[in-house]
Amino acid sequence: MSRTFTNVDDNVLCEVIAQARQRLVFVAPGIRPQVANALASAMPLVPASAIHLVLDVDAEVCRLGYGDKDFKGMELLQAAASLHNLTVNHHPGIRIGLLIADDTTLIYSPTPELIEAESHQPDKPNAIILVNALPPQLANACAVGGEGFATVEIGKDAIDAKTVEAVKTALQDRPPKPFNVARIERVFSSMLQYVELKIEDYKLTSRSLRLDAQLFGVNDKELVRRLTNRYHLFSETDALTVEIPHVGDDAMPDASKPKEKFGPLSIDKERNRIKERFVIKADRFGTLILRRDVPEFEKKIKVLEAKIDAYRLAVQKQIAIRIEEIVKELLGALLERLKAAPPERWQSRFLGKNLTNEEIERLFLEDVQNEVKRVKTDFDPKVMTSYKEVTYQTFKDKSFRSLMEKRFGKKAIDQIFNEHDAAPEQGLCEPQKEPIK
Repeated sequence: MSRTFTNVDDNVLCEVIAQARQRLVFVAPGIRPQVANALASAMPLVPASAIHLVLDVDAEVCRLGYGDKDFKGMELLQAAASLHNLTVNHHPGIRIGLLIADDTTLIYSPTPELIEAESHQPDKPNAIILVNALPPQLANACAVGGEGFATVEIGKDAIDAKTVEAVKTALQDRPPKPFNVARIERVFSSMLQYVELKIEDYKLTSRSLRLDAQLFGVNDKELVRRLTNRYHLFSETDALTVEIPHVGDDAMPDASKPKEKFGPLSIDKERNRIKERFVIKADRFGTLILRRDVPEFEKKIKVLEAKIDAYRLAVQKQIAIRIEEIVKELLGALLERLKAAPPERWQSRFLGKNLTNEEIERLFLEDVQNEVKRVKTDFDPKVMTSYKEVTYQTFKDKSFRSLMEKRFGKKAIDQIFNEHDAAPEQGLCEPQKEPIK
């Protein structure tokens, strides 16, 4: 390995560790059995006072793929260190790699295999190697300088068996996801996600006044409790269309442009147009959207929300007018009946012996006023969107994959699976590397 910038993997680490005779420092987030065994083999060959081993003993390190998923590497190293009266030390949050073996120093970036597979290509460096050039400052910080552990900066606390068992239990309770699975999920999730678009309460046929049964001559308390009288403001064929201001692409009203007619059918058309442009139907799997389209999708949704809000205000005015008409219609139809047999609760609300038409109108309006207010404010259409990640199980489903191949092309989908479906197995089929010099 004659290059300064190079690629380091477990094979390279083992090769450098095997050369150690005078001092040995290993610092990394986690460790796999291959490297742990190499360090164990070096322990009887290097003075104990010149060995310093530092890891981040945390279940999340294993879940991220900085070490093996089942913590075997850590256990092997801990057992070997105990046999030679050494300690493995803990430093929380360490995310760099350092190996010092005699006069060779490797500073490298460990690969989190949850994110990407470990690279073995020399032209993709993740490390620098220094030969015959260990800076005293670094030696002192790693406890292999002239003052030993007096100047150590990293890995001051020894790892005990209790800590190791706690991590193993945490991994059993919430085991790491297979790294190849996680990588496929990450790649597909960066492309696709589930999306749901719903618009609720924008149809007027459901708007109705709830009227007290006593207004219709029903006075039995049990019947009154069980009977519900509703009067629909609009017929099933009504589709109220109103004029709203023109709404621009910035979702703001533009008074310089003509107003537009807008109603429930307009909402349906706008929603269908948005779905046709952005939403991917995936049969039983639901609906998807390309993540790259989400910003533009949400921009269109904001425009639709602005139009629906303008529609809401205009419709509420029309509802108020329609309610006044309905109240007059109902009062005309019920006037004689209310005069002949007014509700019992009215008896203490007028002074004369008999109700006049004016008093009936007053009392009737008072009775329905709260209901009128409710209906006015009840019309509040809403646009709702929600997103959800697509799982690996879905990606691997043959039907889902077939749908994706039809949509994006078989070659593109195959390439994603081929590139991310499996990490190279440690120690097997490794490419040849230049020898350490």
